[in-house]
Amino acid sequence: MASTLAGLGRADDRAVRSQPARGRGERRVAHRVPCRVRVRHAADGRKLAVVGQTVNLSANGLAVQLGRALEHGVAVEVLLPHLDGEPTRLHGRVVHSRRVLSGTFEIGIRLEPGAAAP
Repeated sequence: MASTLAGLGRADDRAVRSQPARGRGERRVAHRVPCRVRVRHAADGRKLAVVGQTVNLSANGLAVQLGRALEHGVAVEVLLPHLDGEPTRLHGRVVHSRRVLSGTFEIGIRLEPGAAAP
C-alpha cells in the first residue's frame, strides 16, 4: 500500500506513519480525491458504479464518501486518479457504511491485495 500511496503523488508512507491512530488499529492519512467505486451484487450479478470522494487512506484500507450506502461485505473496486493518467485500482470489501450527511454516506473499505475485480 505504501507504494500505492506514493504513486498517487499526494501522500507517502511517511505521512501515514505520522498521523495518530485515533483509537484504531491503523494510522490514517487524510486524502481527498475524486474516485469511482464499482460493485457487483452477488444476488443478481448486477454491476453498479458510483462516483465519490476519498476521505482517508491507511495501509490496509480507505474511507470514501458516496451518495448511497453499500452493503457490508460486498466486494468493490476503487479507481483513484494517478498522475500518469491511468487510474490506480484498489480491491477490497465494505466493512462499514454510515450516513454522514443527508444523502451522503461514508464507506469503509478493507483492502484485499490480489483480489479479483467485481
